[in-house]
Amino acid sequence: MGRDADCLVRYRIVRVNFIKVNLVKADKVKADKVKTNSVRLAERGLSSMKKILIQGAMPSEIGYYLERDIMAGASAVEKNGCLFYTARDGEAEIVIELTKMGMTNAAAATMTAIYEYHPDFIINQGTAGAHVRGLKRGDIVIGNKAVNVHSIKMEKRGFGEGMSPQDWSGMHTEYIEADQELVRMFENALGAGTQTGRAVTGTLGSGDLFSREKDRILWIHDKFGNLSEDMESFAVYSVCRSCGVPCVALRIISNNELLDEDYDEDTAVELQRVIWNALCNEKEKGKKICRK
Repeated sequence: MGRDADCLVRYRIVRVNFIKVNLVKADKVKADKVKTNSVRLAERGLSSMKKILIQGAMPSEIGYYLERDIMAGASAVEKNGCLFYTARDGEAEIVIELTKMGMTNAAAATMTAIYEYHPDFIINQGTAGAHVRGLKRGDIVIGNKAVNVHSIKMEKRGFGEGMSPQDWSGMHTEYIEADQELVRMFENALGAGTQTGRAVTGTLGSGDLFSREKDRILWIHDKFGNLSEDMESFAVYSVCRSCGVPCVALRIISNNELLDEDYDEDTAVELQRVIWNALCNEKEKGKKICRK
């Protein structure tokens, strides 16, 4: 019996080590795939990428795109609960996706988009609430990385011992980077600001929450260093990293609770406008990705 127990322990140790080794190998494969695609993107140029996918979680976050001339006649195609609108402009193909709100929806929508449409890169965009006083409604955050601000761990407490949210901490906190070539493209395109505000580069915070408590907003920023809060970007970055697809997320500030600003859904239009213009102005040998 003792020998059997010893064998079982040894087996478990070997199995755990085997799993660890293969997880490390899998992570390296993913990293190499992302690196390869990012190098390809940098070397060939953004305008050489023939299939561009743009995501928005709400109808107001994709409406401007659907009103462009090249999208005329594009009909909605439903796949796994997501809506896709596709148009061609010469050799380029533009795919607009309505993902629906939330981390789970965003992850499922991104995976569906990658396997159904095989995009060269993904732009996730929409509105967000600010988590710093220095951002106001209409400002834009270019997400050079994203973090899940809803992954929280708390100490054990018994019945009647109450709650202490201020003592909660991040659990398995991870920062996932965007494709830096895409980040630079939008930094160059938005360097002088937009019609509604300025553009900054920083960390996007994501989670299935809509924070309106000022102290809580400051606590989240202190813990994670995020400039804004949305419900999708981290999930998109995570899936794109796993699948080796370059991506970037941008968020326009719809409100700042720290400044007592009211939520304005219409800010989404300005972000769509500047993203579309940035893509249309990206050239290679005099050819544009899309028409304005």
